[in-house]
Amino acid sequence: MTPNFFTTLLNKNGLNKHDGRPLWKYFLADDEFERLSSILKYGTLNTLDPRDVSLFYAQWWKRNYNGGIPSKLEVFYSLGGNSRFILTEDEFYKMARKGAQILGIKWIKKQNTLYFKTLLLQGGLPLKHISENQGKYKAFLEAVLEEQPDKIEDFIFKTHIIDLLPKSSQNDIIYENCLEIVKSILNCDGQYEELLESEESLKEISKSLKVKRASLVKKARQSKPKNYWLLSSKNEEYKISLRLGLANAYTKEALSDFLGFEALERDYQFFMDDNLVCVFRKMANGQFKTDWYNQDNKEWDVSSGTPQTYVINNGKKTELQDFIQTIPNHEEPSLWTRFTENEWRLLKGTTASNKEAAVLFPSQWKSDFPSSEINLFAKSLSWMPFEGEIEIYSGDEKRVYQSGVNSFDWIIESKKPNWMLKSNLPVVQGIPKILVFDDEGYDIKRNRFKVFIKKHNSRNTWEDLSRLSYISTGCFDLRIEKDDLIAHDIFFNIGKLQARYSNQSIHSAVIEFKNLDYFECKLDESSLIQIKEDNNHYTLKVNIEHSKIPTIVKGSLSYPSKKKLFFDLLSPFQGMAITDAEGHLIDEDQPLSLANLYGMRILSTPNNETLLKIKNSLKPDVSITKEIQESTQPVISYKDEIVRLFYLADAMDYENTVCLELSEGRNKNTYKISGFSHSLVVDNQLQREVSLFKSLDNLELFAIPVNCSADEIEIIPLLKNGVTYSIPSTEISNQFIIISYKKEGKQLMPRFVNTGGFFLGVDKNERIDNYHKELELTNFNDDLWKQTLTYFNICFQYDLPFSTFDQLRAISRSSEVASRAFFFLGFNQSDSSEFIQKAIPEMEKDLGFCFHWITKTNWSNALAEINEPSDFKYHSQIVELISSYMGENGLQELFKFISGSTIESEPILQRNILDLRSQLGSRVLSELPRNSPKINGNHNIHIEEHHQVRLLLQAPIAVAESINNTHNEYPIWAGDEKREVIRRNIQYSQYLKQDFYNKTILHALNRI
Repeated sequence: MTPNFFTTLLNKNGLNKHDGRPLWKYFLADDEFERLSSILKYGTLNTLDPRDVSLFYAQWWKRNYNGGIPSKLEVFYSLGGNSRFILTEDEFYKMARKGAQILGIKWIKKQNTLYFKTLLLQGGLPLKHISENQGKYKAFLEAVLEEQPDKIEDFIFKTHIIDLLPKSSQNDIIYENCLEIVKSILNCDGQYEELLESEESLKEISKSLKVKRASLVKKARQSKPKNYWLLSSKNEEYKISLRLGLANAYTKEALSDFLGFEALERDYQFFMDDNLVCVFRKMANGQFKTDWYNQDNKEWDVSSGTPQTYVINNGKKTELQDFIQTIPNHEEPSLWTRFTENEWRLLKGTTASNKEAAVLFPSQWKSDFPSSEINLFAKSLSWMPFEGEIEIYSGDEKRVYQSGVNSFDWIIESKKPNWMLKSNLPVVQGIPKILVFDDEGYDIKRNRFKVFIKKHNSRNTWEDLSRLSYISTGCFDLRIEKDDLIAHDIFFNIGKLQARYSNQSIHSAVIEFKNLDYFECKLDESSLIQIKEDNNHYTLKVNIEHSKIPTIVKGSLSYPSKKKLFFDLLSPFQGMAITDAEGHLIDEDQPLSLANLYGMRILSTPNNETLLKIKNSLKPDVSITKEIQESTQPVISYKDEIVRLFYLADAMDYENTVCLELSEGRNKNTYKISGFSHSLVVDNQLQREVSLFKSLDNLELFAIPVNCSADEIEIIPLLKNGVTYSIPSTEISNQFIIISYKKEGKQLMPRFVNTGGFFLGVDKNERIDNYHKELELTNFNDDLWKQTLTYFNICFQYDLPFSTFDQLRAISRSSEVASRAFFFLGFNQSDSSEFIQKAIPEMEKDLGFCFHWITKTNWSNALAEINEPSDFKYHSQIVELISSYMGENGLQELFKFISGSTIESEPILQRNILDLRSQLGSRVLSELPRNSPKINGNHNIHIEEHHQVRLLLQAPIAVAESINNTHNEYPIWAGDEKREVIRRNIQYSQYLKQDFYNKTILHALNRI
């Protein structure tokens, strides 16, 4: 690789490597940007440094962007030179992404991973564009500041705010950028202050926002998510996708309002169409953080109906009715309002507050206004943008659409039965309940609007819904009148229709429909299913040639020649199996990994006690058994338990797998899950060449130097040459760990390689002990501590086991080193909540210890040591780390104890232990591990009378004795393999009954 610009930039800033700052904070001068551009103009795929390309993306946003929707092509073409003849814009973009990975830039994640947006926003603010539109941006930012938003959906639907921006700036990247500025001002963190102050013309904006912030009064906000459909066009191709307006955090009350029940648990997994979208995790402050999983924006297929949405907690699935309140309908006219330059947002009703709107309508509707044709849903539809008022008609029916006027929203409360997963229309069972809301999302009282219904597309007169006590079944048109505004909708009344399943097996089933009235019901055959109908009884048989089980059965319901309700029926096929995302049956010997659990489903037979037993193949003493309560359950919902048991054995052991044992009575199926999908062949490592084992997949591989100084540790991309990868020559080291980025369910098991011939290493345990002793004896300025921090950050960024690096394994050997590592690693993180909520729990599971076992004295000493260099300037932030950690584990009283305060505790009585045994049940009691930690005393707990739960009693007592530094011949730290097993058993006891575990610790601490 030729000399690069980024290395020069680091040298200029006195750095050996990137220190994690946003790229805009390097403040390139004009001549430096010209030099960067010149290097890139004449480079090739093999000579360019990906970090330079990432930097160029950031600088383009800061210096060159001047309106419109930014694109990869625009960024690439702005470079000029020979680049466009040697590279494509996509190759240039992929190189920028690789550069961001090397630099450790954290991708922005929401409903999907926003790679392009992340690369641009590393440039901070589009200074050129803001400078040329200073007045408009000032007014816009002030208006957004007044909204005190948590997400862009809190202001992007408000025309009076969005119209303050230039038309060319109305896109979601600008919205996200401005949101970050406003949040920075509201939080007084000064994140963008330096950048705003760097331009004379922007100083006034910064000053004005600070003045306005001082006069703000805390604003209440609606917690219901604002989900919306977008119609986008590119090269005359149209598609529809769904955006979820979820906030990054919720109060307990707000999440309860959103879910429809009180949020009392620690986390809730949110699924849409069986895909894990995010997890709402409770933080130490009582709020719930939205932890996004990687999902792509989904192009919408109208035949799929409304997405099924639900949450799972402790194996229980709760459906969220009305989460998605409307869907695009190609058979009816629909109103859209401009969202960005080439995107339009679906609205309900016939009025839009925005000036620019459009109507999408099928061929049976006409208009005297000009329109164009677009192809969508495999149909030709009319598309008619307008401002003001337009009219369309179909026979005698007319509809008037208006823009630039007030509007309202509503919900037809869903009464979809459990067997109906999705439908193309709102489903009710009898008279519908209609809820109406104003522009801000607040309820409108029933006496302020009227609702009328009539049979769909009929000549019947409109009937006042409030005067009806009964309505017939079938499809109805709905009309809502509020003041001078009129809105239309549609719903389907199925009455008392029931679907009953019988004779269910994995390959066949019978469905009987009751109370069909005069409906025509049809279930759709396919290449997978054969269906025979006899007097409303449907016999379904699976074509076993495909080894695939349908996840749904599609059907329709209607009166003859009337509008149909299309629906997805809950799959009636039941039996003990696991299927992939496409419904293919997974064989017991099929290789599975932690990286590709997404979309996999467990099938079971309800009321037949289907049990899922999870255990480690190398350490089978500890197992977790779950009863499958639903006929289908996503495997990913048990990922925490699977990962926990995977870490019982060495994550770097190729033979380490987790067994999923499904059982119904005597029938059992066993599946094995490994930690990684790919492994490395290193036969030619001395030639600096490696390859994937029995795979032609295109993984991006990186080399991380080991046995070198902290300043020399960097992420080195490997060069792919056909089926092999070459490791670039470097003077840093001849020893590396080869890793990959987790992508599309694929990840390489980290592997040590030596490219330098003879290398004499020491035994692994001896090496870890040596690292531990050095960490114990040195201060935080020592190079080993800096190595430990660097490897920690790499593991967290690339989703690697922390046990990949022996420096990190050494942390768990003693209370003293663990306490110092907790503060040192935590203090050097930019996001403390991520450190506490994600990194620490994962490290504890991986390395087999817990930080709350640390002695009170070690906490105190480590706190003083980490504070000393700054003369206690950051004391409160550092103390917050341990407070948050203890709160995350429900151990707030323990935090008081180590802080020197008196703690309150409830005694552990006989009845508490009897209740514990009763709650666990005989099956769990029989599975409890036998190895318990040694303790110095029972501290008034009747252990001898309860041998079955000895582990659950002695584990927290041993932890309390460790915290109190009570002398023990067999402490829970360090020791041989047996003590490693005991530490894992202590962790298991905490997982199994955390409340009892915590109470027992406090009981023992007050009695030692």
